[in-house]
Amino acid sequence: MYTLLQTVVVVALSGLALAIPAPTKTTPFDKRTISGVTAADCDGFTFTAAQVAAAASAAATHVSRGTTVGSNSYPHVFNNREGFTFNSGCRAPYYEFPLFRSSVYTGGDPSYNRVVIGSVSGSNAAFCDVITHYGASGNNFLQCD
Repeated sequence: MYTLLQTVVVVALSGLALAIPAPTKTTPFDKRTISGVTAADCDGFTFTAAQVAAAASAAATHVSRGTTVGSNSYPHVFNNREGFTFNSGCRAPYYEFPLFRSSVYTGGDPSYNRVVIGSVSGSNAAFCDVITHYGASGNNFLQCD
């Protein structure tokens, strides 16, 4: 009877162990490499390099995971219809992602400003530039300084 009980317990625990999913390897948010990040000035609305890097890292995280946030599904492909010249090392496809001073975008109103990343490779990406709808006509963008 004792041997039967041992066998049942071992089989039950074995099934439980098999049902536990193995952890997946992801790069932590703060370990992503976004090359070339700089501060930006969008017509007097300034962003530090750290604020730009946080938004760029979030964008790279979403691109690498295949996830998006907000009703406009950010980050999404930026087609560069304006013909901007981006930082060297930044190659298409480009992705735009909302940029805020106080937090990283998680949904809601995306406001005017965007960080653009490109050259996405796994969890790493290149910083292309910061752009804004502020002062632009229609749904166009202007490059920030």
